[in-house]
Amino acid sequence: MIKVKPYDKVALIYNSLMKDVDYNIWSEYIKKIADIHLKGIERVLELASGNCSIGKILSSKFRTFIASDISFSMLKSSDSPDVTKICCDMTSLPFKTKFDFIFSAFDSINYISNRKKLFKFFIDINNLLNDGCIFTFDASMESNSLNYTVPKNTSYRFNDYSFRKVSRYKKLKKTHYNLFVIDHISGTEYKELHKQKIYNFETYFKLAEKAGLKMQAYYNYFTFEQAGPESERVQFVMRKTKV
Repeated sequence: MIKVKPYDKVALIYNSLMKDVDYNIWSEYIKKIADIHLKGIERVLELASGNCSIGKILSSKFRTFIASDISFSMLKSSDSPDVTKICCDMTSLPFKTKFDFIFSAFDSINYISNRKKLFKFFIDINNLLNDGCIFTFDASMESNSLNYTVPKNTSYRFNDYSFRKVSRYKKLKKTHYNLFVIDHISGTEYKELHKQKIYNFETYFKLAEKAGLKMQAYYNYFTFEQAGPESERVQFVMRKTKV
């Protein structure tokens, strides 16, 4: 079995994993958040954009749209040639220009492994936003991970691959593990281990505001209803305070 970095081989099966996702609805939700909280958006940055399925839809709606992801394999798998793509780590962003709207989707924030890194990330976001502008992201919360205290197994087939996913949650470590075992018809087997940190609801407020970002809203995922500590997934909306 060959160990590979997260999303190195999952990129090959990602469309199968996400086959039930309606990217049009997802994109409309993010666009509506942008429209509600900010007018005159021109420059947009997407973090952890994966294969750019959302970017493919949203990029034409703004003057400047940049999709970024740490995984070159995921960006390479994109069928969106017109989307500007940058391969970079969201915790070490290389951009020198500022943006009006920054977002990430599908609990990518949970890949930031500790509070120190999360705080630095919020500082970087604050530095990249124009005054009064918006950052939004969704986070997986503990009530969602508690469904996986006993490991859950799912199996799939896609093109020349068969693969299984084992999910489990370690409550004391507040870490959610997703193990992907991917088999190619040639007999080669790959293993990818994804680790996600599950933060308390209040942690996002404390670290963001300490970094200069003011919480504007916190919705239950895919709605505009106010979320809380018991929510499974939360869409946070933060604004850079004007200097």
